[in-house]
Amino acid sequence: MKYTLIENGNAVIDRKIDKRNILLCGGEIVDTDFRGEIPENTLRVDAAGQYVAPGFIDIHLHGGGGYDCMDCTVEALRQISHTHLVNGTTTMLPTAVSSSLADIQKLMETYCLVASDCPNFYGLHLEGPYISKKQKGAHNESLLRNPSEEETEILLSQGKGILKRITAAPELAGMDQFAKVMLQNGIHMSIGHSDATCDVALKAMKNGFSLVTHLYNATPSVRKIKQVVTAGVLEAAYLDDNTVVELIADGKHVAVEAFQLAVKIKGIDKVCLVTDALRPAGTDATESWLGAKTPENRIIVEDGVAKLTDRSSFAGSVATTATLLEKGVNHYGLSVADTVTMLTETPAKTLGISNKGRLQQGFSADMVMFGNDLKISRVLLGGEIVK
Repeated sequence: MKYTLIENGNAVIDRKIDKRNILLCGGEIVDTDFRGEIPENTLRVDAAGQYVAPGFIDIHLHGGGGYDCMDCTVEALRQISHTHLVNGTTTMLPTAVSSSLADIQKLMETYCLVASDCPNFYGLHLEGPYISKKQKGAHNESLLRNPSEEETEILLSQGKGILKRITAAPELAGMDQFAKVMLQNGIHMSIGHSDATCDVALKAMKNGFSLVTHLYNATPSVRKIKQVVTAGVLEAAYLDDNTVVELIADGKHVAVEAFQLAVKIKGIDKVCLVTDALRPAGTDATESWLGAKTPENRIIVEDGVAKLTDRSSFAGSVATTATLLEKGVNHYGLSVADTVTMLTETPAKTLGISNKGRLQQGFSADMVMFGNDLKISRVLLGGEIVK
């Protein structure tokens, strides 16, 4: 048996920081407080007082390393996997932007081809195309539509086992039945890019929508509708105790006070930090594309964030989870332990992943190490050092 011992680390464990020696074997954590005789031929890794945390889990990202999921090529998905892995993301949901059914099918086909080569892939997330035109953000309006019975059947058939999450607008025609069927098949439903009023959103949550996609971004709050002051998705997210929310913690998408308010109301066990990363994440590119490399999809990168070329809207982030760690502590004022929890344990529980997100005996030996500068120095995936 091959053992690895992480020595002299400040382990982020049980939402606290504690000096630990952690023993790994067979891709799993054997002991989180090892003090016994070290087995022969054990690989000893000296953490030298650095933080040791579970591997980060990103449930919403579109690309990285110069590639987008909607490139739908083996090369693209492999590079996205690698780019985020070396930045600490040991579990991720590659995410499709609103697309034609044919392109979604192509993505699912390609995903199946590379899944075994991308061990940090957990499944696919569809952000759209079943979203509101009023809250489309950077999504191509011509591709937005209501769910149909035909598309539902195709997604369930071809996406069986790989489709894990769908972001949709609950107010759309046909959404009640679509969501019901998806939920029955174990696919998580999330409210996002929705113009729903609070009552509609709360009903969706009661019926199984368990998340809100990038809170504060295309999740409207109080406004007047026919001269009646009406609450929105934001208030529903706060009112429903069971609903988990995403925050794009890149230091750009969410104001500090709004971020802190969400954490205060929801608690760290109901907030997931996500990148919503695009093609240029992990690169120095100043121009890129959202989705396919077509003129209408061109975006610019300035001030550390991706924008539409007319600067009318953010188009997504250029962050990695390494960015979220640093911003969580230095920009949003969170503790290291709380930031790590929202990058690990909370998303794992949200998706029902029972063996990831914690430094715990029997859990996957997915780990990251970083110093006081919050820069990722080492990444382990299934106990194997990948950085």
